Amino acid sequence: MTVSEAYDSFIISRRLSGLSPKTVSDYVQFVSPFVSYVGSCRDYSSLSQQDVNGWISSLLSRPLSRSSLATYVRHVKIFLRWAESEYGTASYSSASVRVPRSPRRSVRIYTDSEVSMIFSSVHASPEWVASRNRCIIALMYDSGLRQSEVCGLLRSRLSLSDSRMVVSGKGGKERTVPIGSVSQRLLRCYLASCPYSPDSVFVGLHGQPLTCNAVKLFMSRMAASLPFEFSSHKLRHNFATNYCLDQYERNGQIDIYRLMYLMGHEDVGTTRRYLHFAYEIISSRGCISHLDGILGNEKTAPEA
Repeated sequence: MTVSEAYDSFIISRRLSGLSPKTVSDYVQFVSPFVSYVGSCRDYSSLSQQDVNGWISSLLSRPLSRSSLATYVRHVKIFLRWAESEYGTASYSSASVRVPRSPRRSVRIYTDSEVSMIFSSVHASPEWVASRNRCIIALMYDSGLRQSEVCGLLRSRLSLSDSRMVVSGKGGKERTVPIGSVSQRLLRCYLASCPYSPDSVFVGLHGQPLTCNAVKLFMSRMAASLPFEFSSHKLRHNFATNYCLDQYERNGQIDIYRLMYLMGHEDVGTTRRYLHFAYEIISSRGCISHLDGILGNEKTAPEA
């Protein structure tokens, strides 16, 4: 069994497990350089920890961000762990491969005026395309949908009267997601004006199902027209953080497992980051200044 044969079998196993074409493509992109590095014709059983460490060292010498470095190592670790389970342990241990920590970035929460600016900045011709784009932004911001979930949304899975929809997430896993009243209104407006009636909710100019590339294109155009950072990922991050903030305001606590379901996450650890972001905002909003209590009045305040 060569390393290349093990890799080919691994990629086939990813496809057969029901992963999306995009996820399978990611495995090809991030694991194939490792196979080339160690030698594709090499016997798998001869693969050593030194080979793995040497490949990671080669990544460190490249101008990669910490998050990109972590992505490469994470995908290769999954491959090595799979190969261990399928063909037995070689002269390496996947458990000893440490995925570098990515820098944690705070989520930028859009203000009310910025949200209004986002929607007022949507322009396209014909008008039904602009209506479509407003719907997409609304579903990402208010329901937390991913690009692929927006493009894969079917009319038969929309239930506007019940304020919910069924979306197909990563790995084809379905989940029910609520639709806000504003999003419902935008959807009704778009569906009434769209000249096509295919199975897909969102379509292109000629009635074909909308592609993720088309969404990326109009999102990048939007980002260029706005005076602040904007992307589909940021809209989804805003949904998650605002969900935590709204729950805390309403109930005094946050149900992280409900958010985990709404986001379509398999691991609550992925969702918990939004809990941290929300508590950072909550803490700053309710900050109590001890110094203000001592020197807050004009008589005792020091001169500038």
